[in-house]
Formats: sequence, C-alpha cells, structure tokens
Amino acid sequence: MREKIILVFLIFISSCKKSGDDYLKFNPPPRVSIDNSSEKYFGRNVIDPYRDMEDYHDSLNIDWYKKQSEYAENILEVLPGREPLLNDLLELSKRRKSSFKRINVTSNNKCFFLKKDINDSFYKLYFKDNIHSEEHLLYSPKDFKKETGYNYYISYIKPSWDGKYIVIALSYSGRDLSEMVILDVEKRKALPQTLTNAWPSNFWGVNWLPDNSGFTYLRFSDIDISDPRFKENSQSVLHFIEDNDGRVNYIFGNKTCENLNISKKIYPITKINSDKDKYIIGYLSDVDNYWNAYYAKISDIKKGQLSWKKLYVKEDKIQTTKGYFTANHFVFLSAKGADNKKIMSIKSSELNINKAVTLAKEKYNEVINDFEITSNGIYYSTLKNGVDANLYRVFEGKEERINTPKQAGLINLNNKSAFSDELWVSIEGWTSPYVRYSYNTQNKTFEKDRFSSQVNYPEFENIIAQEVLVKSHDGEEIPLSIIRNKNLKLDGNNPVFIYGYGAYGDIESPYFSSIMLTFVRKGGLFCVAHVRGGGEKGDNWHKGGLKLTKPNSWKDLISCTEYLIDKKITSNQNIAIYGASAGAILVGRAMIERPDLFKVVISEYGYLNPFRGEIIGSAGTNSEEFGSAKDSLECLSLINMDPYLNIKDNVVYPSVYLTVGMNDPQVQPWMPGKFAARLQNKTELKNPVLLLADFETGHGDTSNASKIYEDWANIFSYVFWQTGNPDYQLK
Repeated sequence: MREKIILVFLIFISSCKKSGDDYLKFNPPPRVSIDNSSEKYFGRNVIDPYRDMEDYHDSLNIDWYKKQSEYAENILEVLPGREPLLNDLLELSKRRKSSFKRINVTSNNKCFFLKKDINDSFYKLYFKDNIHSEEHLLYSPKDFKKETGYNYYISYIKPSWDGKYIVIALSYSGRDLSEMVILDVEKRKALPQTLTNAWPSNFWGVNWLPDNSGFTYLRFSDIDISDPRFKENSQSVLHFIEDNDGRVNYIFGNKTCENLNISKKIYPITKINSDKDKYIIGYLSDVDNYWNAYYAKISDIKKGQLSWKKLYVKEDKIQTTKGYFTANHFVFLSAKGADNKKIMSIKSSELNINKAVTLAKEKYNEVINDFEITSNGIYYSTLKNGVDANLYRVFEGKEERINTPKQAGLINLNNKSAFSDELWVSIEGWTSPYVRYSYNTQNKTFEKDRFSSQVNYPEFENIIAQEVLVKSHDGEEIPLSIIRNKNLKLDGNNPVFIYGYGAYGDIESPYFSSIMLTFVRKGGLFCVAHVRGGGEKGDNWHKGGLKLTKPNSWKDLISCTEYLIDKKITSNQNIAIYGASAGAILVGRAMIERPDLFKVVISEYGYLNPFRGEIIGSAGTNSEEFGSAKDSLECLSLINMDPYLNIKDNVVYPSVYLTVGMNDPQVQPWMPGKFAARLQNKTELKNPVLLLADFETGHGDTSNASKIYEDWANIFSYVFWQTGNPDYQLK
C-alpha cells in the first residue's frame, strides 16, 4: 500500500510546475473540520477554530495525525539528496567507537555509567570497581519486561553512596515517565519491588539517604498525559530498600505539609547532596529559576517526624537547586542584587539567609553558570554573552583564574561531593569536540579521562565560529553566533539555519554537533541567536523576554536575520529558522510578524498555543514565564505571543515543518496539530506545511540514535529543497 501511495505522489510531482501553489493544488494536505470556538477574555475576542483537536481520544483526530505523517513522509522520502545526507550523518556517528553518559562516581570510587558501542542501538549500564579498573556489563534494558514487547531504554541511573545498590529508570516510546528497579550490584539482581509513577530524568532524580537505606524521589499521582489533571498533586516520597509491599511514604507535598499551603500544580522535590548531609532540602519547584525552599533533619524524616522549616523564599533569588551543605555552611548561587550572579554562604548552625556572606562576587560581563565545592575550594565557571567560558577557584577569600587546556565555549563541572578534592571539568565549543578532564586540585593539572571523545573530524577543519553583536529594534545588542566555512563566498546566496530559544533564562551555550557541522559542510551556515528571554547576559536578559516583554524575543530574532541579509551573507529566500518546545513561540511569532523574511520555519514539539495551555491550567503550566490568563495585562500579552491565535487568513507564510511526539508529557500534542491545521486550511496556502506525528516518541526523545539522524536528515533535506539546492529538488 505504501509503495502505491508514493507512486501516486510521484505522478503528481512529475506533472507539477515549480511554483508552490501549483504544487499544492496537485498534492493538498489532509484536511480537518473547523470548530470556530469563540470566547472573550478581558474584552478581547479569541477565535479558536480547531478546539475540537484537543480531544486526545477522538479517533478522527488520531487518524488525521497519521495521515499528516504519511503525507509528510511521502514528500521527504523522495527528496533526491536525503539518502546521501543521511548516510553522511550515520558515517560520522560511527567514527566514535563508544558513547558515554550518566557518569556517576561514588564516594568510595565505584564508577557507574551508560555506554553505547558503535554497533549498539541503545545504552547499557556498566560498572567499574574504580575509575581505572576493568569495566563490567551490569544491566541491559532488554532484560526488563521482555513479555511486553516494548523497546525499553535506560533514562536515568543513581547509585547509592556506597555503590551497593543502583536505581535504574526505564521507559519506552519517549514517554519520560519511568518505572524504576533497584539492582543489587554484587548479586547483579533486581530487588522484587518495581516503582512506578516516577520521572527521575527530569525532576532532580533520586536522592539516597546518607546511610544508603533508601532514597527519595518525586511521585506522580496521575500518569495519563491526556488527562488535564496530569502532573497535579505530585509528592516527594521516601522508599526504603527493605520495603517490598508497595507502601508509599509521603514526606513532602500537600498530602503531608498542609501548613505550607502547597499548590497542587507545584512540584515538591527533595534534594540530598552527599552521604555526609544532615539536612534534606525541599523545593517548591515550577518553571521559574527561583523557588521557595525548606529544610528538615534527615534523621527526623526517616522516623516519619515531618518538621519542615523555611530555608529561603523566591524573593531571595537563589538559583533553583544550586545550593549545597558543607561541614559548617550552606553555599548557594544568588541573583539578588547581582544580575550576573554571585556565590554566597550562610552558617548551617543558623541557616539565616539575611546573614549570608559573599564568597565570589558578581563579575561585570561574565555570568556565573556552574559551581562545585571541593575540600580545597569552590570552583566555578562563567560565560560571557553565553559563548565564552572561564574557570575560577575561590579558597580562603582569594580568587584565581584557572587556565584551561583549550579555549572553552562552555565549561561544566562535576565532583564527588563537597568533602572530596576530586573534580571533573568538561569543555566544548561550536567547533571543538567535548572533552572531559580530571583536574588535579593539588598540582593544578588537567588529564583527559577515558570518557572523553578521542574522535577527529578533519572534514570540519575549515569551519570557524564568529561571535558578533547585533542591534535590535530598541538598540539592545544581541549576541549572534555564526558558524561557517571560512572559505565560503558570502554573496547572499547561502542557506542559513538559525536556532533560537529565548525562555526560562536558559543559556544557549556552545556545543559540538557533527549534525550541525554537516549542514555547514554542505554549504550552509549554522547560526544561534541569543535572544532575550534567555540568560546569556544575566538575570535582566531573562526579564527582557519575560511575560509582557516577550515580543523582544522574536524582534531580536528578526534583527539578527536582517543583519545576515544586510551583510550579504544570505537572502530571505535562503533562511530557515528553528525552535523547539518553548522556542516555537519565538520562531512562530517571528514568522507571523515578518512572513517575508524567512523561507522555512521549523518547530519541533512546539509550544505553539500557550494561551490555551494556560486557560486549561494543568500542573506544569508556564504562567511564571509567559503570563497568567487570569491577569488582565498578562492575558492580553499571552494572546499576543500565541503563534496559533495570530495566524491571518490573507497572508502568505513561509514553508513550515512541524514535528510532534504523541507521547509528549510536556507539550500537549494538539498544539502543533492545531497550528498545522490552521495554516493548511488557509485560502492563501502557497507553501508546503508538513506535520510529522510520531506515535513512538515524546518530548525530544533521544533514546534511539539512528532515529535522531533520520530526523535531522529530513529537516536539512527539507531546508535544502525549499532554499533551492539543486541536489534536493524534486524532478
């Protein structure tokens, strides 16, 4: 049947002219009925023509998504350059013999990690008695629930402090929510109890008690992602190793802490940072970067004596979970009175935030991005404009800058605990592969560890990264990263792929990607627009694209695009913009405000109907970031930033490429669906609008490596096709 569909499609294509509207007359996308719901909010009439698509269980909606994917795949699979491009990506991926992630070193030097060899399609769990000893296979996800037929993968691991046990979280089809097994490491055998309703890969995971008798984790009461109550009333629970009866010990949340007035939409997570900690921290987490936090004695929690005390409040502006107990202090990262952040501490005997002292001062043009505590000092990394990293050490009131082995676009730090002198420093850049170093804090030397990439990419040696500042609509200077071949002729004819995000204060820092560099090697430019809403220039940079100021985000992207055109690097017929998740607001609204400026707009699992997301108001909504539908000003701002609601019928929009994971627990799948339907049903549809709905993935699922390369081959082929590359044109 599939071969017949493709053959019919090819017959249509062979009879088409080159114009987009002629092409669409021969091959229109699947249609869906119009609902035209209309409601008023604070005097503003909001028309929602595809409200019916929000029903997850409607068979007509499910069938429409399947037809959309078939329609898109029939086009992508016959693009002439797609297969060679995919082969190039796969060949590069095979150059690395082994890939590692989730590296855990316990306080007694036992090492646990996930590893995928060149011929593997999934990661397995390995173990070493110490960092230098021989590795042993400990667990394969294929051993879990074989009878179900699901392709389980390991999404998270956390060994106990002594390495005797390890929690393994397993999921399938990109569902994120996991089942957790506890493995007895010596016996290589799972304990009888399998824990459900967990999501450790996304909510600060598992926290072992100092005596290794059990651990805490966030448990969800409802795991049906189609239910509006999904993720509501989640609770932190304590599981003891000896418990095999399915008992749930609630320790932090609205079930046990009525005096804290915890909202059912807040995630009450807990944190224990070392096997020497005396206190457990409870955070009331949401999408903001600053939370209310409480603490309790771990010994009391174990006895069931719940006595949580206030540690700090949101207004203290302490960065999420970046706070650690040492022997005598609580050390944390603060943005209060310091947009670029500072490191502070208080005595653990008092735990009074008002008596905090500064250990590392705010820097003028560098944002503190990461820090770890060791027994001989605090090490922290900074970022300038999000792209230029430095490493520092603070000890006994003195600060020194540490020279790294190579220029760093990004530096990440890892340690065993605040009571150990061991430190690992990871460095990478736009054109510089990831390298993990062991840093000897005594003699101040770096040594590559075995988890570092040893792969060479000579085909990328002519690729360079340029960092420029672009003036936006209001005069603000926006950092723009331009990655290109140094010998590329800048004549205005080059295809450009621009990535942007601009939300939650996240910093889009440099990373090495053979996928993106392959696009550059094929004649394109890869650019990253560090727009407001991110954190590249500190806390104020986030505020500049937050709630009512959100238009700055897409206006910054527009300014960066105009810069590339003004400098004759490209033209409006050669520009693709890309945004994923919340980044879809950025690219969606840029397209709507300036449809003439872009040739292709790409959104993956995009948050394209944020207003409706807030109206429904389930747990995990984004009112702290984008605004509340219950506030008159923020409500109107939400309507204005909503890409789906602002589509106009009489406007010709660029080509659009959308993906959606039908198991996505973070962005409701109907958001990309409604956006695609509204574009496709327009009378002025003159460019393709493709929607790929994957029923086996969730929110940016990365468990299947080969599928990742297939997805990017699709995206780049589509971009090259639409921007006129002769190797990708339909014949």
